[in-house]
Amino acid sequence: MLILLSSENPSKKRSLELALKELKITDYEIKTFKMESGVHNQPIGYEITRGALNRNVGLKKIAQEQDLKYDYLVSIEGGFSTDENGLPFVGTYCVIENAFGHKSTGKSLGLRLSKDMWEYLREGKDLNKLISDITKQEKYNENGGITGYLTEGLFSREKIDRDAIISSFISFIFTKERDRLNHEIEKRIKNDIDND
Repeated sequence: MLILLSSENPSKKRSLELALKELKITDYEIKTFKMESGVHNQPIGYEITRGALNRNVGLKKIAQEQDLKYDYLVSIEGGFSTDENGLPFVGTYCVIENAFGHKSTGKSLGLRLSKDMWEYLREGKDLNKLISDITKQEKYNENGGITGYLTEGLFSREKIDRDAIISSFISFIFTKERDRLNHEIEKRIKNDIDND
């Protein structure tokens, strides 16, 4: 199985390897490529999935140019959003596309941000840079990330990204379960219509 990953960040590659291990997928090769997301450095809201989709478009172009016969394109994009109550969270999305063009989007758990952090972001300021300044570590976002910093490593970037990847792979791997549930829903909807 050939998987193209739209990042050369070692943390994202490790996250993908952790996800594949958890899914009991052992026969694979990962090729990494530096892809631009086409969105802000710290995407907010819909920009998160748009960034991952944009990265997959770039991967597909490289695959065509280099005649790579891939099985999956994988793009991981972290960012910030609010829930239905307006509470701000940091989280990760993953968009996976198979060789047939079928796409699946997965999401990690979200870690709640304070009002001050959210306003700092909305003003266009960089939380990752601020954390790097505090910790005196360059590119902290490539290692622990915001979630790693806020939880003292309890939720590392790798674990958060891994969960988004697993969430995204589910519709490709557990097709029997999805198909059965969809079939049962269709039957019940039909029965409800017939009983009206």
